[in-house]
Amino acid sequence: MHVTGLTHDQRGYPVMEATAQEEMIDRIVQKVRKNADRIIRYETSFLDDAQVVVVAYGISVRSAKRAVAEARERGIKAGLVKLNTVWPFPEKMIRDLAGRVRALIMPEINYGQMVLELERCAGGRCQVHLVAHAGGTIIRPEKILTAMEAALKETA
Repeated sequence: MHVTGLTHDQRGYPVMEATAQEEMIDRIVQKVRKNADRIIRYETSFLDDAQVVVVAYGISVRSAKRAVAEARERGIKAGLVKLNTVWPFPEKMIRDLAGRVRALIMPEINYGQMVLELERCAGGRCQVHLVAHAGGTIIRPEKILTAMEAALKETA
């Protein structure tokens, strides 16, 4: 089988030419972007009256669900967005949500790679807070709850 733009190095290993690689990557990225509405998956809870919303993915969703439940028990109007896919990011939904709430909270078991997407999509319409965690254990629900309470005090 011959692939256009594919050559071989001195050892016989295949090497893709830069233009061929660029064309292939561009084709895949455009395919994802054109089908974003069919690819993006998320679940929501308690968004109808939420003032603060936790946006979580992966194992952090478990802690986020507990934090939202505890917040609601305390009378805090908290909601949850569980990201089932993180790329493409659900820009339209986040943009709309940011216009209706006071703060978005993102717990991450890292130091903030995904929160940058959340901030970009929120576009300054509401505060965005990171609950960072270095790993080794899960993020405790109490840490997320504390961040929700602090965000609501800041926006009061």
